[in-house]
Amino acid sequence: MLNFNKKEYIQSIKSLHPADQADSIENLSLKDQTSVLKSSTKSLHPDFIAYLRDETREQILNLIPKKQLINLIKYLDLDDAVEILSEFDTKDLVNTLSSLGQLQRSRIEENLKYPEDSAGRIMNRDFLSVKSNLTVGNLIDQLRTSRRGPKDFYNVFIVDENNIPIGYVPSGRILRSKRSKKLKDMILGNIHLIKSSDSVEDIAYTFRQYGLVSAPVVNVDNKMLGIVTVDDVVEILHEETEDDIQKLGGLFVNDFYKGAFTSASSRFIWLGLNLLTAILASFVIDIYSDQLQQMIAIAVLMPIVASMGGNAGTQAMTIYVRAIATKDINNLNYFNLIIKEFLIGSINGLALSLIMGLIAYFWFDSLVLAFAIAFAILINLGFACLVGIIIPISINKLKIDPALASGIVLTTFTDVFGFLSFLSIATYILNL
Repeated sequence: MLNFNKKEYIQSIKSLHPADQADSIENLSLKDQTSVLKSSTKSLHPDFIAYLRDETREQILNLIPKKQLINLIKYLDLDDAVEILSEFDTKDLVNTLSSLGQLQRSRIEENLKYPEDSAGRIMNRDFLSVKSNLTVGNLIDQLRTSRRGPKDFYNVFIVDENNIPIGYVPSGRILRSKRSKKLKDMILGNIHLIKSSDSVEDIAYTFRQYGLVSAPVVNVDNKMLGIVTVDDVVEILHEETEDDIQKLGGLFVNDFYKGAFTSASSRFIWLGLNLLTAILASFVIDIYSDQLQQMIAIAVLMPIVASMGGNAGTQAMTIYVRAIATKDINNLNYFNLIIKEFLIGSINGLALSLIMGLIAYFWFDSLVLAFAIAFAILINLGFACLVGIIIPISINKLKIDPALASGIVLTTFTDVFGFLSFLSIATYILNL
């Protein structure tokens, strides 16, 4: 931005949604970010720091004076405050917590005790839970007179004398009911409890599977600790999807906002692994170097076989990595899915082998070569689709993220098998 005017800029974003404020600040140069954040945070909505991307949050938060940052954190929802403070080093965390109110500090400290990416870490402790013997009127009067409790809520959770959730009443039902109506006559019992130790992936699955807008988080004794709401889950799903896409591309972090050297270093790891697989495939080619010298057409057609296998395998892998994340694969259906994927590869392999066989025949005027590449494509596509589902399932059983590891393993298998099958078939036929 030329001739950056801080006053005009602050005025232009002052009325924007916090998410848009965050996007706007992230797109400023470091110099202009510093100018804005050093003295103008009072003009911004405190929630803007919750909408900062993980890749830029640390850098931007470091630009805000500590006193101003603490004042912003005071106004954040518990889950947002915990997410931000979890990235602080021990010294800064202790100093920041000591400056907060006792209630907010104790809640944050309790959440921070739970593992990262668990329900206990992301839950909000501001929720509405009551006993079933209350009437709608009693509940409304309590909400009007109490200074505590959530600002917004989707459901009122009903708990027993041991603080164990037994059901819930949607807020819409409460608003439409007479004051004399008892909550126990309105309760919905199909409640889904989330353990404080549950992973964010499990939370996302539960919400998607049952169409939830909020759910109680409980301890090992099923006593209610907090809630997770649908806005948290939307963020989880977004992060998981983005993470899977990056890992399938061999990226461990989103480097869009990183510098050139940092981005290059991150990508180098993946490229280095691919180099090793390429060398392995080259060793296979070298075994058949004599045959390649005799017939250049084989060398011309080899990349086609490997490419078709790699693409077919990637299609299958992409589908099943996502299916694993959404828990659509289980012990009851995975064998049928493997058979199905092999059939898909075989059907496409048959069609493409016929097409490529005809092309090779007219291209090189060789029936032998046409048969060799057609047969190689047929078996390679069937094999590629098969490993495209087996690899992510197997890796997942080893407790390794299939999105991260499947790509490199698939590349190795399809390249090696593709070259080996085509060269073996071609060599055998040519020697007849």
